Amino acid sequence: MTKLRLCLFVLVLFFPFELLAQDLTGWRKPNNNGLGKDYAWRKDDPNLYLTAKADYDGDGKVDEASLLINTKAEKMGLFVELSSQPGKTIKLDEMDDLSWIEVMGVAVAKPGKYKTACGKGYFECDKGEPESLNLKQPVIDYFKEGSANSFFVWEKKSKEFKRIWMSD
Repeated sequence: MTKLRLCLFVLVLFFPFELLAQDLTGWRKPNNNGLGKDYAWRKDDPNLYLTAKADYDGDGKVDEASLLINTKAEKMGLFVELSSQPGKTIKLDEMDDLSWIEVMGVAVAKPGKYKTACGKGYFECDKGEPESLNLKQPVIDYFKEGSANSFFVWEKKSKEFKRIWMSD
């Protein structure tokens, strides 16, 4: 009976975290060599627009959004780790071409009012898509340098991020 209790304790203690963790095998932060020949635009940010830290889920703790690369699979992705869910990493986007790391960035959009892409008239708003946002907490600003960008906003009810296009 004691062995059974020990096994159950170990399963309850460790098994749920394995189910929640995003498999990051092969994913890593890029070094400067992988950022292309001209990454001068990145020097405006102390993290080179590769990492953005803020409280995205409103729990009062700092979370981290990062651009990662997988050189073996030749992919780039945007991931976020919420401090409220240690060991769980959420993949928000993935590009099937490693060269995207040269032009993509991540930053923090501060609380405030913002017009969305459809609110600016770039295209018609879909059903349920807002024309503007009134952010009460920071959100992830994911962008292509000098071009399109979107926000990833934490939805408290569904406990997931929702992507909202801010420009095309």
